[in-house]
Amino acid sequence: MMLHIVGGSHAPIVFRCAAQMKGIALTDDIKEASIVLISEDTPTDETGKRDESPIIQHVYETLRATECPVILTSQVTPGFTRKFNTERLYHQAETLRIKDAMIRAMYPEQIILGVMKPYDSYIHPEVHAYYAHFDAPVIRCSYEEAEFSKIAINVHLAHQVELANALLSRADLYGCDWKVIQRILKNDHRIGPHAYTTPGDWRKSKHLLRDYVTFYEAGDSGSAITQA
Repeated sequence: MMLHIVGGSHAPIVFRCAAQMKGIALTDDIKEASIVLISEDTPTDETGKRDESPIIQHVYETLRATECPVILTSQVTPGFTRKFNTERLYHQAETLRIKDAMIRAMYPEQIILGVMKPYDSYIHPEVHAYYAHFDAPVIRCSYEEAEFSKIAINVHLAHQVELANALLSRADLYGCDWKVIQRILKNDHRIGPHAYTTPGDWRKSKHLLRDYVTFYEAGDSGSAITQA
């Protein structure tokens, strides 16, 4: 198996390093590839509005350049991947974090894989071979479910930080040490040690802000699909 990675942001670098560490062969020539990963970051402005036009271009150019299966990991709105109407295009929800991106790329909790027909058992052998290098369950679902799962995760995390901000303000009223409260929260298995309990301004994260804006705009418009 030969992997070719498309993209110029931090994610392609992380995926390339993770592939090398997992013993996956890489090629810079898309013609030699048996599988292609598109992991270009989706441009986002300061208000959280996303511009998917560069991702559209990457997908079209890649599909024209190769006949092998293509996995898209770029952050897109639900309905985006289906518009290309080909079963050799997959969507993997990318859940990297800057502070531990390499660890999450090499040891994901799960692999969220969107396919055109989630109830059809066929997946390209090259896709099976690629994910076999990662010790993680593959959650096979529709394109839209994979795309929305990324939004759902980030909106959930944003609200955790909002809740931490609110709890901190109340804790201060009662003279409580927030570090003590944090430890108690994380020890509760219903919340857990990885919960976002540190107060702060989550809007400084363009990824959280982008998905938060997409989520609430979809509620206002009645549709989560962005037209190309």
